[in-house]
Amino acid sequence: MGYRTQQEESGYLSQDNNQRSFVVKENTDDFKLEQNVEAYKDYAAQQRELDSIAHNGRQYRSFAIIPDIVAIDILTKHKLDIHAQDFMDNPANLRKLKQIIISDYPLLQTSNIKRV
Repeated sequence: MGYRTQQEESGYLSQDNNQRSFVVKENTDDFKLEQNVEAYKDYAAQQRELDSIAHNGRQYRSFAIIPDIVAIDILTKHKLDIHAQDFMDNPANLRKLKQIIISDYPLLQTSNIKRV
């Protein structure tokens, strides 16, 4: 195994002064992005709790919170660009995204909706 510098092992933030920015790790052989999503998962858990307390009292509900690193993962694995301008205009995209969130990222759901 080759020698690695401290910077290569720990990486650097993609944005200064943004605690939720990506950690970029790169060396001559590899490039990797990481993002701490704990705050997103905590928020989603709080929203699911509120959803269960409210029962059917809310007319509109969000479905999930999607950190940028997850959006990149969905684009890479499933070829869905959730940031595309026309993404929300296609009901098939929304159904597929809900299926992906329920199966791969259930802790990011902000409501208790199970239907797809």
